[in-house]
Parts: sequence; structure tokens; C-alpha cells
Amino acid sequence: MSPFIQELNDLKNYGLKINNIIWKFELYFSSDWKFLSICLGFNAANSNYFCPWCQISKHDQVNNQTNWKISKKMEKINEYPGHSKKPLFNMISLDHWIPDELHIMLRIFDRLWSLVLSELKDVDQFDNVCRNEIVKEMNRIGVRFQFWKENGSNTWNYTSLMGNDKLKVLKDFNLGQILPPLRAKKIRELWDRFNLIYSNLKLKDYDPHQFQFEAEDWLGLFLTPDRVIPNSNRIEKGLYSPSAITPYIHVLVYHISEFMEIHKQWGVKAFSCAPVEKKNHQQVTYFFRQSFKGRGSKHKSVIKEILEYESRSLFYLFDDVVTSTPKPKKLNIF
Repeated sequence: MSPFIQELNDLKNYGLKINNIIWKFELYFSSDWKFLSICLGFNAANSNYFCPWCQISKHDQVNNQTNWKISKKMEKINEYPGHSKKPLFNMISLDHWIPDELHIMLRIFDRLWSLVLSELKDVDQFDNVCRNEIVKEMNRIGVRFQFWKENGSNTWNYTSLMGNDKLKVLKDFNLGQILPPLRAKKIRELWDRFNLIYSNLKLKDYDPHQFQFEAEDWLGLFLTPDRVIPNSNRIEKGLYSPSAITPYIHVLVYHISEFMEIHKQWGVKAFSCAPVEKKNHQQVTYFFRQSFKGRGSKHKSVIKEILEYESRSLFYLFDDVVTSTPKPKKLNIF
């Protein structure tokens, strides 16, 4: 790793000379939260100090009036709470560490979906009838989905959805099939507005200030409190509490507009990890389908096996080596 880091430092400081022309480089880093925090030597996302860019803590999320901005500096990174190790790539400034837009959608959807299921469980409606309705509605919108229990467990597991299926659920799932009409309408509005925000996030020329306004307004809807209905003793249930805010929601609301402004030449979508995620999924699927492996070798990492399999396949493909199995298909990841 040290030679690679040194090479990045040299590229950043001295550029690259080709035909007597010195090319200068701007370095960027984009990934999902977990890998990004590891490379920054930072706490996990569930820690008290969870944000790589500002100094918010979990306790500060109760007050959504603070306008959190990118305030940390790479030169002082280990002075901030939560940064316990030296970053791997300290030659890249923090405003060039860009969260992946795909994972923002995936993880916030996961939270919204889990909140709906938790609500059904809290009111004791997560029964066979409800689960069947969910599966039927998923089938209606073209998403393969099922619930099951592991042997010896009372916990219901359910299908882990891919990105496109999550977007289908976000856009088209009829919440009225499993929730009372008024409740379904309120949560549907929250989902629709998140879908709109995510669509705007991917637009290169979208106004960052307008995006900031929309994201903060969406957070206000997310945090809708309970209210007493006038002239009655009835309470209209709100939506969710500050404890339901995840690090990805924090980044969406407070930092994405900054990244849109700083990197407006490219747009946030230019740093998306979606092509890499697609390639990884295709390669993993192809590997297990061709090798009939269940969990891989007990003595070797599955990741290592996949990389070795991919290397062999590419060698056979480009060196025209005849094998007893079909050559791998070329995968277009863009």
C-alpha cells in the first residue's frame, strides 16, 4: 500500500510529465459510507460522532435548526472526535471525499422501509395476512419478494432488494394495502418527495440552494410530530423522531448541496459508484453460477476466488485459449 500512497502524493504534488508537458491532477474519493470511513480512519456510522465532514454528534440531531457545513480540515483530521487512525489518503482534501449517490438512495430507502415494517409490528398488524398483502403488492409492481423464517428463529427475514427494485417500491408500492388511508397518504408523500430529491440530486445543473431547501423541507416532513386535533382529545400521529435519522439522511440534508456547489463542473452523479456495484454484482453472480459453489472454499476467501476466476477468464478471452467451458461474456459496466 505504501508505494501506491507515495505515487498518489507525487501525482498531487508534482503532476506527471509526458512529452515535456506536466499534467496536474485533482484527486477525488467516492465510495459507500463504510469504506469511506475506514479509509479516513474514522468511527463507524453508528458511533456518537458519525460524520466525516462536520462535528455533529447523535445528541445534536434533536436540534434540526443548526445548518451543518463541511468544517473539518484534513490537516487536523486526528484532532476531531471519532478520528482514531491516520487517513490512508490524506493528500485528498475532505471536500473531495464525496459520498456515493447510489448508496444514499439505497440506505435511506432501507430506513424508510424498515420504519414501515416496524410500525406494522408495533400495532400488532405484521401477521400472515399483512405479509401476504406485501408479497402480492410487490408482485403487482414486478418485484420478486418473500418472507421466511430461519430454522429455530422467530424472526422474519425478507428478500434483500437490488437498487432498481428499491426504486420501484419507492415509486409504486401502494401503502394503502397495509396501512390506514390517512397514514398511507402521509408516508406516501414522504416517499414521493424523497424520490424527487434523489432524482434532482443526479441532475448536473440543478441549483444547489434549491436542493438544500427541498432536502431540509423533506427532513421537516420526516420529523412531523404528533399533534392534538382541535376541539377533541384525539391525537394525530406524526411521522418519525430524530432518533430515526441516519448518517445518510444527515449527509443528504446538510452536505450534498455543498458537494453539488463545489463540484458543479461535473455533478455529483459523476462520482457515482453504480457502475462498480453493477460490475461486482454481475461478476459474483456469474462466478457462483459457473462454479456451482455454495460458500466457496473453506480455506480461501470467496473474494480472492472471484478475483482469481475473473483473471483466468480474462486471460482465456484475450489470449484465445480454448477451454471446455464457454468464454465469459463481455460486461458493459457503463
